[in-house]
Amino acid sequence: MTTIVLIGMAAAGKTTVARALAALSGWAMVDTDALLEAWWGAPLQAIRDHLGLEGFLDAEAEGIMRLSMRRAIIATGGSVVYRENAMEHLVRQGWIVHVDASLATIAGRLHNVTSRGLAMRPGQTVAELYAERAPLYARWAQFRVCTDSLDPQAAAARIWEHFSTLTEHAS
Repeated sequence: MTTIVLIGMAAAGKTTVARALAALSGWAMVDTDALLEAWWGAPLQAIRDHLGLEGFLDAEAEGIMRLSMRRAIIATGGSVVYRENAMEHLVRQGWIVHVDASLATIAGRLHNVTSRGLAMRPGQTVAELYAERAPLYARWAQFRVCTDSLDPQAAAARIWEHFSTLTEHAS
């Protein structure tokens, strides 16, 4: 395994935990939402508005399929789990970690629902989105860390400790 891939809901803390994990491990950190914005030259919300939901999900998957990394922490967009080909590619890249948080925590942290570029259907609530995605995150995750009561450094330490144990047993 040469990368650690973080999946989870918006506001679960993927990017923040990824930064802490990169600092701890000495590995590079890549945020796929930032890459998508760079490829398109626009904020996520503008991309989402321009492409529509399905087009956005396809564009996100296309960007994921371009990734080939080693010794990297990859923070993905929350909607990456909707495209099987993207997730299979990420599994080939490395170890999948679900950065999880309760719906109450997500709701408390998520203040910019209409401008954040969330891949939601019209009229869909955050609670509905959370319920829809939870089984997808569980399906793909090889490890789960809950950020409800852990700060980013503690979450990163827990991930790195588990990853290090896995890689020691694999050698």
